Amino acid sequence: MSIGSTYPSEITHTNDAATGRSITQYTSAEANSYPLYYFIPSHTLDSRYLVFHSERTGYVQLYRLDTQTGEITQLTDGTTRESGWAIWCQPHLRGIYNHLSALNQITNDVFYFQDEEIRSTNLISLENRHVCNIEGRISIGQTGFSPDGKTFAFIHADRDHFTQAYSDREALQNMKRFDFAGGHQRWRNAVPCTISLIDTTMGDMRDLIELDYHVHHVFYLDAGRLLVNHPKDTHGMWVVNLDGSGVRTLRPEDNHGAVVHQVVTENGIYYEAVKRTNDGRENWFGRYDPTDDSFDEVQMPGLGYVHTGFDPAGRFLFFENDDGDTHQLLSAHHPHNPDRYELRVLKTLTPIQHGQRYHAHPFLAPDRKHLFYTEVLDGYSQVCGLDVGDLVDLDDYW
Repeated sequence: MSIGSTYPSEITHTNDAATGRSITQYTSAEANSYPLYYFIPSHTLDSRYLVFHSERTGYVQLYRLDTQTGEITQLTDGTTRESGWAIWCQPHLRGIYNHLSALNQITNDVFYFQDEEIRSTNLISLENRHVCNIEGRISIGQTGFSPDGKTFAFIHADRDHFTQAYSDREALQNMKRFDFAGGHQRWRNAVPCTISLIDTTMGDMRDLIELDYHVHHVFYLDAGRLLVNHPKDTHGMWVVNLDGSGVRTLRPEDNHGAVVHQVVTENGIYYEAVKRTNDGRENWFGRYDPTDDSFDEVQMPGLGYVHTGFDPAGRFLFFENDDGDTHQLLSAHHPHNPDRYELRVLKTLTPIQHGQRYHAHPFLAPDRKHLFYTEVLDGYSQVCGLDVGDLVDLDDYW
């Protein structure tokens, strides 16, 4: 199948048996389907179109979902071998590199990687174009566009060095000789990378900063700074100016633990910090306000492994939570008031499987009426949406 190929609607509607909330399942093919990485916008600003990955052709490709009609349109036709690029993603895939693409909400172009090339497809016209080559390099982390849509930031490494390091790590894991607790940071420190910026119109690329260790995510914090995850030797987040100066750790590891995931919103950076204890883990939820460089953190009892949900407005407080026994979407109410603090179950999900494409990775559409997530149904990850319009603007959260 080629760019522009269409599929009929796969939409079905149900109500959650436990909560009564309306659920829309948008995909149902016998193949894994999952949106862009959850803190990268998957929707156009009018919430009509959603970009998602699917493996329905035997290759990882990107597709456009019309959320009104359900029609699905193919956006890419990549044939890269070994496109399951990274330590957190499923290895030995083919197609485009999964979980590395990003949608420019200003121009409606989706940028993606195949082989040693960056390409884009426009969601409206379906025009596909070459952006630039990255000869001898491989993209290794989540990416992002500037607020004005004119610049694209991404992380890349020497292809030969990275693939050998990845292969060595995979071999040790397969032999049960890889100690994640200390081995992951040592592995990161042996994989240099570069953060670069690309002019989205001309395709000109310039290197912003070279690092002697591996980083996972890069975002635009604002028009003049990037937010990067993680610092060397630890979890956390740091910033750098667009001229490569001003490198500064925003929130170092402390007695609340270290930042694991974060989302950039109109109301600051929301994040979870984790402190590992003899009894398991403590979760703290925080908000960083870039206008005055201040932090506010509260402990969130009752959580396991967490992904902080992405609300572009930064008002609705929700999570994916996996504590080993249950896998759920939760909203957190009155976190600053111990007497009123409450976790509400939005949706109980099927047990989680290994790999990024099976995580729920919840986010709100721009219209903030529906919470989108991935759930494994009948053996395949599928794109779903939950009606939360009555919850998003309550005064219960932060």
